[in-house]
Amino acid sequence: MPESTIPQAPPVEAPIESPPPAPMPLRESAPDPRARLHQLASELVRSRNRQLLIEFLQLRRALR
Repeated sequence: MPESTIPQAPPVEAPIESPPPAPMPLRESAPDPRARLHQLASELVRSRNRQLLIEFLQLRRALR
């Protein structure tokens, strides 16, 4: 029986590896409402944003 052409396997290449995941910063379990209040206040000083003002006043009312 004559040898027929045997399909050749492609050459083995090195597997493609992805880079390691980037480190994530630590997050607080629950955001501090007072810190958010101060953040909104500083943003309001820089710009006149009605939505920020409403959120600021609602948060301030809730903390009282």
